[in-house]
Amino acid sequence: MKLLTNPILILLFLPLFVFSQINISGVVKDKETGTLIENATVMLKPYSVRGGGYYSGLKTQKNGIFDLSTNFKYPFHLIATKNGCVSEKIKIKKGTTYVEVVLECEEKAIKEIIKEQTSDVDSDGVLDRDDKCPDEAGLSENDGCPWPDNDGDGVANKDDNCPEESGAAENQGCPWPDEDGDGVADKDDACPDEVGVAANKGCPAEPKEIKTMISEGIAVILFNAESKTIRDADNAILANLAALLSKYPHVSITLEGHASSDGSKAYNQKLSEDRANSTKMALEALGISGSRINVIGHGEDKPVMDNNTAKNRAQNRRVNFTL
Repeated sequence: MKLLTNPILILLFLPLFVFSQINISGVVKDKETGTLIENATVMLKPYSVRGGGYYSGLKTQKNGIFDLSTNFKYPFHLIATKNGCVSEKIKIKKGTTYVEVVLECEEKAIKEIIKEQTSDVDSDGVLDRDDKCPDEAGLSENDGCPWPDNDGDGVANKDDNCPEESGAAENQGCPWPDEDGDGVADKDDACPDEVGVAANKGCPAEPKEIKTMISEGIAVILFNAESKTIRDADNAILANLAALLSKYPHVSITLEGHASSDGSKAYNQKLSEDRANSTKMALEALGISGSRINVIGHGEDKPVMDNNTAKNRAQNRRVNFTL
């Protein structure tokens, strides 16, 4: 037979002769209860200790599993130990690759083993043995730890588009925009460009511009005698009023129709109502919801001037509004 003389080949094959590995796997369990024992020590020992020593012991893993390897020659011993249990020594013969080790454990010891293996201190459903945060409730998909939430808004960083700024879950952890900075988010703010109050849907507590129109008598629509038609001269007033009502969408108004004393009282009552409704329709045509507009007719009962001259009667043929 030709011997290997190439140094490189010798180096390649040398591990096959010197380090031939034997793998032994198995489980350790209690004889009485069948409990799979974790953290039991399992080690291998040559059948004859002469010329060799104990293999470094390993602890059984989850469900009592162990997996050892050695270059000892057959036969050798497998020794398993656990506090409170009688140690077990098993002779391993050639061809053995899997071993079921049965320990006889004291009742008190096995109770402690079961307690240790089923403990869940933080009650998060992840056993302490698998829990990287055993004292803090977490999630199984994060190894028993809670997901980080830097801004403390209840939205985990992994789902938070604004992880350093507290926000709303329905907005991916970001705060809702608030353009006017009044504390009312734009999505809920009826006046997003004007500082207001939450009680008034983000609009100013009082619509000052509309109140100014009322106090200064600017928003008064005058009518020709016996007419309910809006005059061209008053279209600008209505347009201005509609613009302000759009700016203050929380505001509702009452249109008050009036008539002079020309004609019968019943006729003037009907005419005052028609004038109020005519003004309402004009505002609706400018985009103001009719639900925000109440109408009332006072007939000839609330004149602003005595009806003793034509000039005065012209001032009484009117529609004014109140908030």
